[in-house]
Amino acid sequence: MRDLVNPAALADLQSLADRFASARPFPHVAIDNFLLPAVAGRLHDEVRATGAHVDANNQITQKLKFACTDWDRFGDLTYRLIAYFNSAAFVGPLEAITGIGGLLVDPWLEGGGIHLTSRGGYLKMHTDFNWNAKLRADRRVNILLYLNKGWQPDWRGELVIAREDEAAHASIEPLFNRLVVFNTNDTTLHGHPHPLQFPADYPRASIAMYYYSTGLEVSEKRRMRATTTRYIPLNKGDIDLTKGSIRARIGYLLRRFTRL
Repeated sequence: MRDLVNPAALADLQSLADRFASARPFPHVAIDNFLLPAVAGRLHDEVRATGAHVDANNQITQKLKFACTDWDRFGDLTYRLIAYFNSAAFVGPLEAITGIGGLLVDPWLEGGGIHLTSRGGYLKMHTDFNWNAKLRADRRVNILLYLNKGWQPDWRGELVIAREDEAAHASIEPLFNRLVVFNTNDTTLHGHPHPLQFPADYPRASIAMYYYSTGLEVSEKRRMRATTTRYIPLNKGDIDLTKGSIRARIGYLLRRFTRL
């Protein structure tokens, strides 16, 4: 940790916890300058040189998105940082910030790891898959470390967050070396739903990690059979069902309206 993380980033856990708990539309906090500057710069280059092996595109809810969850493909610095995110040295402060004890890490990085989305791509608003079968645990917390140097507002790609049952939403800029921590359950919508305008040779990049626990608070429970990702339009017409395969269209409709 000492040679990766900016000491100031996690120096005041109580302040971060207060900001997290009071944030709207649901608990979240952004921590800027999370890594030491030299580390962030090296990680930026290494992540963008890593060969992504997961194609997450379906042309309806995700477009031009690729990921890497294979530890053997990670560069040395990426490997060390993700190992740190999966260690007690980070999980302890994360529990203090979120107020959730007994958080479990996922060494298989299901759905996480390196995320890269190219110009024109998007990730529509969604609630996450909520059950990790290998861990036998409920998903509770997401973290995203952004690696986008020189980000400009007209590039788009802000993280949009909203509650399924509320009209209001908030946006978080995907600034370089910014770590975002947020609560995830059956009503916490998030995504970057607007087509990216990043430079053609410079994809939107982040590292995503997910944390779990054995049991949700009653206020967060709405399990029914919802164990998979559910996509919900941010605005009318936001999701175009004239694109994508028939299988992708049917899957979207089933998960959205039947909670399969």
